[in-house]
Amino acid sequence: MSFATVVYSKDFPLLELQALSFARFVDPDIVSSIHVIMNDSDEDSLRAKIEPLLASYGPLRSKVQVLGGDELLLQPGQYARRPLVDRILIENRFRIPGIRRQGWRGANGYRSQQFLKLGAARVASSENMVIMDTKNIFLRSFDPAEFFADSGAARIAFMAIQSDFHRKWLTESLDALGASGIDLKGLRTTTFATPFAMRRSLALALLDEINERYGSVQGLFGSRRRPSEFMLLNAYCLKSSDGYAPWFEDRAQCNIGLWPSYSPETLASQLAMLDDPSALTLGLHNRALSLLPDNLRDLVFSELESRGVCDRSRAEKVLNRAATLTG
Repeated sequence: MSFATVVYSKDFPLLELQALSFARFVDPDIVSSIHVIMNDSDEDSLRAKIEPLLASYGPLRSKVQVLGGDELLLQPGQYARRPLVDRILIENRFRIPGIRRQGWRGANGYRSQQFLKLGAARVASSENMVIMDTKNIFLRSFDPAEFFADSGAARIAFMAIQSDFHRKWLTESLDALGASGIDLKGLRTTTFATPFAMRRSLALALLDEINERYGSVQGLFGSRRRPSEFMLLNAYCLKSSDGYAPWFEDRAQCNIGLWPSYSPETLASQLAMLDDPSALTLGLHNRALSLLPDNLRDLVFSELESRGVCDRSRAEKVLNRAATLTG
């Protein structure tokens, strides 16, 4: 299996907790590669901050490689066309005062993290891939069969289309691939949360189609269209005669997520899932943690310590460091 995590200068300290959880729970024999992909306009500075954290991967350190966005997006064969407008407004956006942002080459970081996740397929060392965010921390050991069936299909939870943003992401993605006529009534798609298991060949096929239509994946995401990375994968499956079957298998997975937009009640219910032995990962957004009452904050730190990820003082240090970056 190959793993990829897109890292941004505003959340990079969280990579330390993820790396510690890899060292604690992930068998080196099942790992082909781990790519830490920088999503930042100042990659040299971010790389200098990331490098000291890599020792936390322990026995997996030799399988970890830190890459910049250019290595996924601008190498020969990774794009079909680079029009002048793309070179100016996407590749050299960091040179333009007033519109420069903090993501790859001055792009919007939220948008660029999405196309970098798709681009990770170009450097993965195996067909089976898992895309992660820096906030994802493993809570236990696992077998590769939890992520991939014998047939090769990625095992991931499917869900009904209930929220407006889910519907919009999917409709925009279908439209981007010329499949806007698909009926969404009663349709279930994969989740759009990380960890996200996928097959490398699916992502590469999708990238080839995007290149044919838009010149490059960054060209699509830099346009006025608003697809999402994971709904584009769904759209590719939905427009194909084979559908989801070769690529995804509906399989529930217990991944806990703490988000700052959650109510106190929702945060408490999410943390109650720590009692479930099947809980695989904890999505630990540092701003969400600051919203927790002291007893629930203590629960998070106690869990990380009791599971052998790290002691409380180290977790607090990491999260406090991240909090100073995000405000």
